[in-house]
Amino acid sequence: MDTRQYIKVILPLRLEWEPCYYLPGAGTFVRTGDRIKVLFARKWYIGVVAQTGVTPGIDPSKIAPAGELDTGLSPVSSRELEFWRFLSSYYLCTLGEVYKAAYPLPRLASEEVQLRAAKRRELLLEKEIALWQNRISKLESRLEAKLSALNSRHSESVRSRLCAERDKVADELALARARLASLGSNIFSSQAQYGTILQANTPDSLITNALKINKPVLFKSTERTGTYLSLIREYLKRGKNAMLLVPEISLAESLRKELEEAFGEMLLVHHSGASAVRRRKISDHVRSGEPYVVLGTRSSIFLPFCDLGIVIVDGEQSAFYKQSECAPRYNARDAAIVLAGIHGAGILLGSSSPSLESLLNARTGRYTMVDKTVDGVRQGTAVTVDTGVERKKNGMLGCISKKLYKSIADCLQADTGNKVAIIRGFEKEEEATAQLDALFKERKDCFHIFSIPEAQRCDLSDYQLIAILSADALFKAEDFRSDERAFQFLDKLRGECGYVMIQTSGSGHQVFSMKSAEPLLEERRRFALPPYTRIVDVILPARGDASVIGAELSSKLREDGFNASDTIPRADGKSVLRVVFKREKDLNAKKIALSAAIKAFSTGHKVQGNIILDVDPL
Repeated sequence: MDTRQYIKVILPLRLEWEPCYYLPGAGTFVRTGDRIKVLFARKWYIGVVAQTGVTPGIDPSKIAPAGELDTGLSPVSSRELEFWRFLSSYYLCTLGEVYKAAYPLPRLASEEVQLRAAKRRELLLEKEIALWQNRISKLESRLEAKLSALNSRHSESVRSRLCAERDKVADELALARARLASLGSNIFSSQAQYGTILQANTPDSLITNALKINKPVLFKSTERTGTYLSLIREYLKRGKNAMLLVPEISLAESLRKELEEAFGEMLLVHHSGASAVRRRKISDHVRSGEPYVVLGTRSSIFLPFCDLGIVIVDGEQSAFYKQSECAPRYNARDAAIVLAGIHGAGILLGSSSPSLESLLNARTGRYTMVDKTVDGVRQGTAVTVDTGVERKKNGMLGCISKKLYKSIADCLQADTGNKVAIIRGFEKEEEATAQLDALFKERKDCFHIFSIPEAQRCDLSDYQLIAILSADALFKAEDFRSDERAFQFLDKLRGECGYVMIQTSGSGHQVFSMKSAEPLLEERRRFALPPYTRIVDVILPARGDASVIGAELSSKLREDGFNASDTIPRADGKSVLRVVFKREKDLNAKKIALSAAIKAFSTGHKVQGNIILDVDPL
């Protein structure tokens, strides 16, 4: 009779299954979430116990024993595992790939180094305690001898000497006992010192009431940071913690000072630019139960949260929340909503120009909308210059139209302190710089030139005029999302500056005159595009016969009932098939069926290289 105990273990590998091991020795015990060391394919890994009390589905003689059970590493919580399983299921990747993203190798290495250092400190502590205990024992014996000697008859000078020696030994004994007592409380531990939480206005009642409904709140406003701070303070007073997600490292760093002034050392800034040691310390702090406010980028969703009260996602429309390079190819905004739900936390999505997905969710009642913009419309002024007409009538001054030249000249003449931001489209930076130097020799220090991606990341509210050269560069015919992104970008600029000029050869484009995103939503509905549908991109490996493989796979998927496109070439040499799904309750089951069909095709056709599935691509 087989009396061994079997477990399943998650490994940081792209495995479609969870390997099974047995616990060596009688009476051994592990729990779900424990991190143990196991041997797989002749290599040792730190795995996570996914399930205990398993009935093996294979011959028990082929199952290997687990290795080191007591690694000393902190276990993975049940909420973390629940979150990992969601990411694995929704984004069609393995649980091992999610584990690898949550606990990357540098972090594991840092944890193991920290563990070894802690063991060394513990050993030194034990030795020091033993030394002081031995010294105390000797001092007690000496003190007892002095007291005994004083009970005998002595001359005055001898008694005086014995009393002095007794007092000296007693003082040494008191100091030794105090030292031992401090060692018993672990002199190596360091409690974080927290700054005073600055007082501020109470949170906006509209938002606090909306958060009580237990569904995501979409907060549309140009001024959001103050609201975030007041909300975080409120949750900290309740004994809960907070996470503020931002799309980029530069934005996290720009907010750091303001949040440090408000929350002191409770603020934990977490992003890929921080060292592995720093990120490990943040993880330890979050797990410890001490109060915290996490300010981080998308990878922060993998921290081992406890007592999480609110999750705030700023700039929720940003494409930078999407992980596209490797699995899991998650969207941190959408994942954060699920994370908040697992923890029973409030979720606030902030933006000055929300994504179409969030706008539709607000329209259908899945989200609560709080709009703090004036009449729901931004206040900036946009002036569109048709460079085609300009060129025919009056000519162009290089890459700058005469109308734009006059506006810049008027802006600079009005106030010597005025600044102008130039956003280049197709123009090279050297070209734009040379043109401005030629036209405004004496005021060239008043200009700053940005590429479109740079302008998307920057706050341009210090500029009195923003000019976009070749705004046609905002649009890409092959990207159905480019209109949405262009509108969001222009909306951002109008909110940051009272005067925005746009040079374009297509001034009739709807984006230049839109006051809201409603026309784009209607367009998406008419053509059955997201957010009214869901998309999975099937990315084929770059190889000579990719077009043939793609055609066969597309045909097979259509036979199986999937709405699959023909192959679409990409700039990186790979090809992609786009599969469209309706937004239905069985959507996840259909995505899993798609994954299974592609795996079967790949195996049957012996496709070399991995076929990648990108759920909800941007």
